[in-house]
Amino acid sequence: MSNYRKQATTLFKRLSSLLILCLAIPTAAASNGQLSLISMGIGDADNITVKALRTLEAADIVFGMQVVMDKYPDLLADKELHEAGHGLFTSMKQPMSASELKAFEDKNRQIIREAIANGKNVAIIDYGDPLVYGPQSGYLDEFRDLSPQVIPGISSFNAANAALATSITSGKSSHSVILTAAMNADENYQGSDSPATLAASKSSLVFFTMKMNLPEVVAQLKTHYPDETPIAIVNHAGSAEQQQVIKTTLGTLLKDTDEGEKLPFEHLIYVGDFLQ
Repeated sequence: MSNYRKQATTLFKRLSSLLILCLAIPTAAASNGQLSLISMGIGDADNITVKALRTLEAADIVFGMQVVMDKYPDLLADKELHEAGHGLFTSMKQPMSASELKAFEDKNRQIIREAIANGKNVAIIDYGDPLVYGPQSGYLDEFRDLSPQVIPGISSFNAANAALATSITSGKSSHSVILTAAMNADENYQGSDSPATLAASKSSLVFFTMKMNLPEVVAQLKTHYPDETPIAIVNHAGSAEQQQVIKTTLGTLLKDTDEGEKLPFEHLIYVGDFLQ
């Protein structure tokens, strides 16, 4: 009996040690919070995904531009809110002095690192696709050591495709789709991806149009596409009240848009015979 008790005691001690070790593992993992870059979708507020909603609900602290935060007052009512800025921790030109920018970044850097170290969840919210010209993508590089996660959402490209209600890979000349910003048509861009070069493949083209020199782009496209090539312009993709689809052709695009002057900031331009 004595030997049995001795063995039982030894086994109990081993099991106790194992239990303590198992309990310690999740405790250590939970000591740090999670940093998340969340897409809130594009257009209407209800275009947010379920995963983005759940991640935001679990957040203690939220950073975002005011224009984004204003769309979700109920979701953010109980959160600690901070201004995320536009293009922080990137080489993007800022509308402030170098000292003001440094102070802004230092403040956000301190808040985020202290919060994560204290087990709080921090969310950086953005609209559309945060990794396609997203103004908050710099947070990923700045806090890479914190293993930030990115929660994807509906982008302007997804929403514009839905507005067209046409398969964009069903072109007659090509089944490929090229997304581009036509940067070479603005500010003397020297890259190899000019609209003329991209047009040579006769692929369907989708232009993210920030500051695009539309007359120059049209001139380059005409080196490979005929004037009757279909064009679709989607304004305010994803917004039920503002969304608009304009159908035209390469030959009449400039006339129909007053050389782009009639177009809002939020628009995408599609080029390709899939629109026929």
